[in-house]
Amino acid sequence: MKNILIIISDQLSKRAVGAYGNEDVKTPNIDSLAKQGIRFDNAYTTYPLCLPARAAFWTGTMPHNTWSVSNENRFKNGVVTEDVPSVGSLFSAAGYECIHFGKRHDNGALHGFNCIDVNGIKFEPIHPAYSLNYDSFNDEDTTRKSVNYLSQTHDKPFVMAVDIQNPHDICSWIGCFQGEHEDLTGPDKLPELLENYIVDFSQLPKSVQYSCCAHRRQQHASLWNDMNFRHYLAAYYHYVHMADDCIGRLLDALKASDSADDTLIVFMADHGDSMGSRKMVTKHTSFYEETTNVPMIFAGAGVSGQNQCFDELVSNTDLMPTLCELAGIDCPTNIYGKSLAPLLKGEKLKEGRTYVASEWMSEWGFTIEPGRMIRSKNFKYNHFLENSDEELYDLVNDPYEKINLAGDNNYADVLEEHRAMLDEHVALTADPFFYLAVKADDRWRNHAPGFHNHRGISAPDS
Repeated sequence: MKNILIIISDQLSKRAVGAYGNEDVKTPNIDSLAKQGIRFDNAYTTYPLCLPARAAFWTGTMPHNTWSVSNENRFKNGVVTEDVPSVGSLFSAAGYECIHFGKRHDNGALHGFNCIDVNGIKFEPIHPAYSLNYDSFNDEDTTRKSVNYLSQTHDKPFVMAVDIQNPHDICSWIGCFQGEHEDLTGPDKLPELLENYIVDFSQLPKSVQYSCCAHRRQQHASLWNDMNFRHYLAAYYHYVHMADDCIGRLLDALKASDSADDTLIVFMADHGDSMGSRKMVTKHTSFYEETTNVPMIFAGAGVSGQNQCFDELVSNTDLMPTLCELAGIDCPTNIYGKSLAPLLKGEKLKEGRTYVASEWMSEWGFTIEPGRMIRSKNFKYNHFLENSDEELYDLVNDPYEKINLAGDNNYADVLEEHRAMLDEHVALTADPFFYLAVKADDRWRNHAPGFHNHRGISAPDS
């Protein structure tokens, strides 16, 4: 391995990728990459939101360690300073040319990379049902510049990061089709809704029940009917396909270059999308599989084996230590990320995980709803400070998380085990979780449970 190409998709759920079993979406290029290499089935984001997730995987640390815990606005983050080791700083110091194309939203964690400006290139949608915004326009510019870079001759090894913004364009799509509206004229065959489209809403944490009051896009979708949600899913799959098309152009450019045989390719996502599960859209507050379980694929130079799938618990913070070990670069040991390099080389992991964690604080600061997720081998435990709400799901027998077992006496021991895992995680990572404050105005907690009962407008800046 001489070079590294890191491709990141924004808001891509593992459940929305063909290689992971989705038969309704078209992702031929991601699927071909998976067939060429190794994919991880249980890879998780540290935070189901853009900025915190990105700051985390570029530095190998949990969001609370750099206090990158929101998309800012009313809630200000700390700054990832240049003394914090990152992928860019470690590899540039080792003599690599580190260059970044596309979306940043990194809170300073891209230091060490030469970040190329993005200038959106407008084009018309293929159908009025699939509106376009800056996400798609920026992706066109990012793809063209990335393809041009790959076509050049390079005098030194490179680490090239390409941040594709789609399927994030689904967010603006919701704004275009908010509220009650007639069915769209779109694809001939609409995808079926996920089997957790309907759940027992009363069993969800209070912070999740009232996300329509803190999240503008959820409020926009509060009065949608079943058909509207099927069109939402169709649009989401369309933007996933657009992202896949950009990825295909990148891979074709790499194949045609003089770097084709000595480049490691990494594909991953910062977080996922709710995909209409629980009648939820985009991402906010919750830790369900659709928003936290993300695709992660390694292929190309340095990867032993093809079309293999591993079920080890993985955090997207594992990116930095994995790349460092493969490249023979010293990596800090006091980080959350762990190297996956042995698996990529056909060996056993030196140190696996008993559980993997994710967290939530706030999106824009209008409401503050601290929460933590602990994903063990068979279960998922979520804890929110508001109302001391807990969720426990058996992911083996209930992979769509429809039955909350936190109040089931038959699972009392399992619940205690996962509470202990959270306590351990908090202590080991210096997490101030249990001392954080909840901020949720009573006026945003006074309608009957259920997004369809939302009245008025949400936070103006959410």
